Amino acid sequence: EIPSALWANLIQECLSNVDCIKRGWILEGFPENQEQAWMLQSSGIIPRHVEISLCPQSKTIPHVLKTNSSFKVYHTTFAWPSDPAVQQRLVKPEDLSEQEVSKKLLEYHRNFPQIFQIYQKVLKSINADQPAVDV
Repeated sequence: EIPSALWANLIQECLSNVDCIKRGWILEGFPENQEQAWMLQSSGIIPRHVEISLCPQSKTIPHVLKTNSSFKVYHTTFAWPSDPAVQQRLVKPEDLSEQEVSKKLLEYHRNFPQIFQIYQKVLKSINADQPAVDV
């Protein structure tokens, strides 16, 4: 567990880089709770857009259980690489099990209503239960 204040400081430091200032930034999976959202705002980190992808949990868990190689993320069902050399390098994250993903989703569903209230004016919902090209 990393304290919310430390997260906010680390994110604030990263977002002060010239590249982020010029090109913008995306935070994926953060904030996870109301405390983190308030901490971001009190640090002056206020997003212009917040996106939530809506998808049934029965489809979310298999989608989250993906593999990666270097910095590119692949998925065993939805985005498998065609290059056999890349396929051989793929590794599944060791700390990610179906049970762990279910636990994280439960926590997310508990915290989302509070985060929604904070970002409701800039929140956009996207139907993720469709082909990736349409999302």
